[in-house]
Amino acid sequence: MRLLPPLLLLACAPDPADKPGGGDSADPADSGAAPLDGFTFAVDAAGPFRVGYRQWPVVYTLPDGASREVVLNLWYPTDAAEGPPSTTTAGGVDPLSFADAPLAAPAWGGRHPVVLHSHGHQGWGANSADLARRFASHGWLFLAPDHTGNTLMSNLDPRPLEMYAWRPLDLWAALDALEADAVAGPTAATDGVLLSGHSYGAFTVWPAGGVPYDLPTVEARCAAGELSGCSEAALALLAGPLGDGRVKALMPMAGTISADWVRAEDRAQVAGPVLLLSGTEDDVGQQRDWDSITGVDYRWVDVLGACHQTFGLGTCDTLPPEQGFPIVNTYAVAWARFSVMDDADPQVVGIMDGSIEVSPGTALLHRGP
Repeated sequence: MRLLPPLLLLACAPDPADKPGGGDSADPADSGAAPLDGFTFAVDAAGPFRVGYRQWPVVYTLPDGASREVVLNLWYPTDAAEGPPSTTTAGGVDPLSFADAPLAAPAWGGRHPVVLHSHGHQGWGANSADLARRFASHGWLFLAPDHTGNTLMSNLDPRPLEMYAWRPLDLWAALDALEADAVAGPTAATDGVLLSGHSYGAFTVWPAGGVPYDLPTVEARCAAGELSGCSEAALALLAGPLGDGRVKALMPMAGTISADWVRAEDRAQVAGPVLLLSGTEDDVGQQRDWDSITGVDYRWVDVLGACHQTFGLGTCDTLPPEQGFPIVNTYAVAWARFSVMDDADPQVVGIMDGSIEVSPGTALLHRGP
């Protein structure tokens, strides 16, 4: 993962439609306005809500009894017309997300649907801030923990074997904390979330989505000196379970998981349908996945010209972020509505069956279970 100085604006070059109050729908802050209906929002544009942002730490207990602390990042819809810019743990200032703004009323049947997101190696929760804002503008909660020990601010090198278990467990601790939150918890639809991840986070969504690690292969790699921290306690953590019944669909981006970690046949244990978003200028094994995965409801979009950070910070020499972000955001929101909300809107269905072209030269492939 290529890193930028932490004080750069998080979005780098945001989708022009993602300005506060962007989108074509009526202003939800208007007095007396009717409740908004998320199913009516255009998939390929920012929603009617402005974006709020909160951050707080949570301490949870690992299966081995140890305590672990992570910082949570939450983007959410707000009706606030203005507010102070948010600042994340990496020091980035984002004027498009209002710090501690009030939460808007739900636009999806009385609840706020949830995206649970895992950042990449040496990243932080706000690495995919443009995507987070897009979901929040559509009335979703976008929750992303900073994976302690694998962030820009604190990275353990060499990477301990436990990290491959800690990261999925961080996600479920974050979701538990959201359920317990006094403000967002009562309306958070945590019983059926979209699990997404970028780069190493895309790797993380597979074990978090219920796919077991291939422990004999991991143990053999430990014996060969390929992995660090191969204690019995670490292997016990990897044995899991690391999945959670609250997953309804998955969206790995710019990353895959290899046969060094999971058996191909065990991919069929994944908790829901999968959409892989990747870039033609970023070989992360996407073709290998398409050729080898069976028994999974699996879609793959390889965005023409996209590089690794098209799905994160936006820095890409082959696809400017003002072009790349809208493509990624459109596919992501359409997938969320299709797979989590069971949305039959013609635009949503057309994007997901490939009959509607989101970007020239970019196609969607689908293989059933």
